[in-house]
Amino acid sequence: MIFSTDLAELFCRDCIAQQPALKFAFWGGLSLAGTLFCLWRARTAFIHARLIADLPTSRVRSASQGLVELAGFARAAGEPLSAPLSGRPCLWWRYRIERYRSGRRGNSWVTVEKGASAVPLKLDDGSGRCLILPDGGEVRSHRVKRWTGYQRRPPAGDQDSGRSLLGGMLGQRYRYTEEVIADGDPLYALGHFETDDGGRLTDASSLQGDILRTWKQHRYPTLVADYDRDGDGALDTTEWEAVRAAARREARAEQRRRGRQPAEHRLRKPEDLPLLISTLPESRLGRSLRWRALGFALAFLALGSLTSWLFGSRFGT
Repeated sequence: MIFSTDLAELFCRDCIAQQPALKFAFWGGLSLAGTLFCLWRARTAFIHARLIADLPTSRVRSASQGLVELAGFARAAGEPLSAPLSGRPCLWWRYRIERYRSGRRGNSWVTVEKGASAVPLKLDDGSGRCLILPDGGEVRSHRVKRWTGYQRRPPAGDQDSGRSLLGGMLGQRYRYTEEVIADGDPLYALGHFETDDGGRLTDASSLQGDILRTWKQHRYPTLVADYDRDGDGALDTTEWEAVRAAARREARAEQRRRGRQPAEHRLRKPEDLPLLISTLPESRLGRSLRWRALGFALAFLALGSLTSWLFGSRFGT
């Protein structure tokens, strides 16, 4: 068969040279794809680790617009959520359901269903709150639960994570993995920070112009009735000046009203950089990413050497 081979053949130069073309194309392509994948993952993990190490932690109240790093505690942005498998109250969740499959080529767990919450949550660092938009981000939580069962969806309350290994040995068919972020969890986030000031920084003259345009379009008959002092059915220069003074007073009142409203801060995925969200401490997250980069770098070297050996044995002189 094309997809089956004795692994020893991959390290036998004569065997590689005599392999059918389609079989060699499969194993050579698989090795090359694995090499490129490991290179990409190593590079990504290294970039993430460097971002964490290089960016100073900002405060929500004084953070600059753009790429920032924040640290605080998770808070609800709206109604709390319920985790889809366990029903645990949370602010964010992710789950995976796997089915145990046995066959001639061995036994394995195959993912049959997965999902993640895209509902925003807030980060509170004491100086303010920032809305975190998790869509498209890499999220990690220390609250991970794994357990097994016989049904695709676990019955309510069936969360015995201690049975996961034993369950697989006894032939239980499904394995469940669920991660959550709960209210009050430590929260680290790195992404694109932006502030919606609700128009508080709009100057009074701009607000006055907007108010005048709205009045002209929708309230002109009322303006004539209120400010037409000579009764000629139109507003002359002096009467328009009175209208502008009223609009100026309205603009200043609107400025004061907007100034009493808190600004809304948001953190989202940057265009070409990652959005990182984690309940792990910054130091632990950075260390984990460095180890990941090292692991994929070693895998890249191993698979790259295998790929070079395969193609050299096939096409070398």
